[in-house]
Amino acid sequence: MADLRLKDKIAGPGIIVAPGIYDHMSLLLANEVGFDAIYASGYWGTASAMGEPDVGIAGYSDFIGWFAGFASKSKAPVIADADTGFGSLANLAHAVRGYQRAGIAAMQIEDQPFPKICGHSGLTRSVASGEMVTRIQVAVEARGAGDMLIIARTDARSSEGLDAALNRLHDYAAAGADIVFLEAPESSAEIAKAGDLLKKPLMINAVHGGKTPVLNPEQYAALGVKVIIYPAGAALSAAAAVSSFYRTLAAGDANSAKKGMFDFPEMSRLLGLDEIAAFQERHRAS
Repeated sequence: MADLRLKDKIAGPGIIVAPGIYDHMSLLLANEVGFDAIYASGYWGTASAMGEPDVGIAGYSDFIGWFAGFASKSKAPVIADADTGFGSLANLAHAVRGYQRAGIAAMQIEDQPFPKICGHSGLTRSVASGEMVTRIQVAVEARGAGDMLIIARTDARSSEGLDAALNRLHDYAAAGADIVFLEAPESSAEIAKAGDLLKKPLMINAVHGGKTPVLNPEQYAALGVKVIIYPAGAALSAAAAVSSFYRTLAAGDANSAKKGMFDFPEMSRLLGLDEIAAFQERHRAS
């Protein structure tokens, strides 16, 4: 069953903040802090699990394996990427049912053709609006009486301009999307225009290093944003720390390489090692 908490939060006041996760350790760390939701992206899932770019190399079986695992351990609702739907409309319907069974709270579908590419690359294209409308209609039909939210993303801002992208999102909302996702707006003014014109909850992607200005959540809320995802920050921060460790160690300085490391006993606790040890000791004593 889908996680109902996100649906309830969407209906309530305030902005929903969802940081990106890319593996189970990042998920456990997000659990410790506590967020309204978490965001599982195809970009970072593919990078972490495969070491490949986000260009459609990973398929449905990869995504559902990663994201179902996240949903089973997350303390917050999971918003999960589904690229363009993994192939035909039948594939999309199959994926919707699979995501819903896995407990995903919201499923994101894009209007790019296959193979897709990162929305902040400047290389995106979009299929005809009618084709994406059909994708949304199929997704809503496949969801049935379930509670998983359908997110419709447009990448048309970079290729067709802002007004065309907003027109698309209006059509996707009319087709049944619960949340509309404007990818890669290039200014606060563009975000504010979207927030003013669109009648469904607006989702924005705050990619560190991307095309959209990275603001604080309350600043996005003032622009009319309901859901803000920060998908890249954790992965890029981890990559910087790992690169620094490797370079320092390669230079022969093992002690300096330890500076700034996460505490090993604390990581063991997050992974549940203390509970397992206590369980084993209790049954050994009996």
